[in-house]
Formats: sequence, structure tokens, C-alpha cells
Amino acid sequence: MKNIHRYNFFKKKYGVHLLADVVAISEFRQYIQKNPTHRLTYFDLTFITEGVEYITINQNKLLVQTGDVVCSTPGDVWTWEKNTTLEGFALVFEEDFFQSFFINKLFLNDLSFLKADRLSPLISLKADLFAEILESLQKIRNELKVKDRSEHVIRALVYLILAQLNHVENGQDKSDVAALPDNQNNRHLQAFVKLVEEHYLKVHDVQFYADELFISANYLNKIVRELLGTTSKKYIAHKIAQEAKNLLVFTDLSISEISDQLNFESPSYFTRFFKKSVGLRPKEYRIENKSATNT
Repeated sequence: MKNIHRYNFFKKKYGVHLLADVVAISEFRQYIQKNPTHRLTYFDLTFITEGVEYITINQNKLLVQTGDVVCSTPGDVWTWEKNTTLEGFALVFEEDFFQSFFINKLFLNDLSFLKADRLSPLISLKADLFAEILESLQKIRNELKVKDRSEHVIRALVYLILAQLNHVENGQDKSDVAALPDNQNNRHLQAFVKLVEEHYLKVHDVQFYADELFISANYLNKIVRELLGTTSKKYIAHKIAQEAKNLLVFTDLSISEISDQLNFESPSYFTRFFKKSVGLRPKEYRIENKSATNT
């Protein structure tokens, strides 16, 4: 396989431009069977209601079962068992779904379970909370089916679910969710994160992103460190390394082809970068993880 199959959000599914949906696994099982390994371009929270199986997110092999939530961000690569018997529901949405709803445009960035550097894509819920969230998912499905649907009701229900999950992850009071102020630094960070998503495959230099934001590289680094707890360079490197891992494991591209696709000067420079970021050479990582995905 030369490229990872990509699934985009179906924006006109309900006849109008809508950027959120709740889909039963049974409704997209045929697409899993056709392309068990694929990349999603949107946020996906899959709630498992029945079954016990492995799902892999970016080489992170997860044993999932009833009561689990698999959390995925745009660009993540999923691998399902081809003949999966899992049942459940996927809450899917694009970031723009919230942009006109929240004063704080960094709402999603402040949710720990949707951060790129999260420890695990998996959340396990207690039965009562899981049942409560399933009720909210059903309410969203019901609202989507009616002709005079209210996007505000759908947004509110999605927000409630995200707040409940964040409460579980952080052990905090529900009223504390997503409390970042909408100040100038947050707007710079939001723009930086968006720019990286758009350009990291081609542009690795921090100065480019600083110039696009009309601020100095040092000031950009200060903002990223304060709000994300890492440096601008490390944030970009993490994105590049994650994509390199996906290409090594889920495609048959050569090391040289991957180096070109990620816009490195040479395969040797890419190898040095990867070894520094991951601790293994690309070939070593491919051998170790391709064998793991086949077991």
C-alpha cells in the first residue's frame, strides 16, 4: 500500500452543511471491511457498546470493550480488525462546528483527551456515566433526523459529552472545563496550531510560523511553552514524527520516499531526525512495529 486511505467528513449528509454527526458502527462497518487501515480528517469519539477487540490508533494497540471510548483527532490513523464485530456509536465533528458557538476558540485544544501528546486514546467509563452519554448520543441522532433540527441543541449536547469526558480525564468539576481566556496569546496559539496542521509536511522551520503570525520566533516559543507545555520546535517535530511512524507502518513507501514526502533534505537527515525523536532508526521502527501489527 503506497498511501493510507483517507476518510473525510460527509458535510451534506443531511441535505445541509452540518459538521457533526453520530453514526452507529453498523452503519460504517462496510467501510472498515474495505479499508481497515485508514486516516480520519476529523475528530472521532467512538463509544463501544458491545464486543471485545483490538483497535490500533497510530500504532497504539488498544484492547477495547463495552464502556470504552476511543478518542481520535484529525490525521490519526485507525486500524480495525477487518471483520470487526464491535458495536457502538461514533460521535464525529469538525473543529469549525464550535467556532461560532464558543467565545474561547481554543476549547478543543484544552481538552486533555484530544491533545496530540495524550498518554492514551482510550477512556474507560463507569456504567452509569456511559449510559448517560449514550442517551445524549441518541438525542443527537433524533435531533439530526428532524427537518427543523436545531444546531444549537446539537452543539449543547456535544459540549455536554465533551465536558463529561474531560471531567473523567482530569478529575475536575464539570464547571471548570475549557476555561482558557480568549486573549491575544490564545489567538496566536490557535493560529499556530492551525498553520502547523496545514504546513508541517512541507515546512519544519519555526521562523516560518512566527513570520506568518507577525511575531518573533522567541515570542512564539514563549506562548507555546506557556499554553502547551512544550516548545514550538518540539510541537512541530512531534507532528512530523507521528506522520513518519504512520507512513513506516501502514505504507510500503521506502525510507527515501518517506523522507521526500516529509520534505527532508536527504534520507540520512530524516534518519537522524527520526532516531532523535523516536529512539530507533526508521528501518528498525518499521520492522518492529509492522511485525507487531500483524500479530
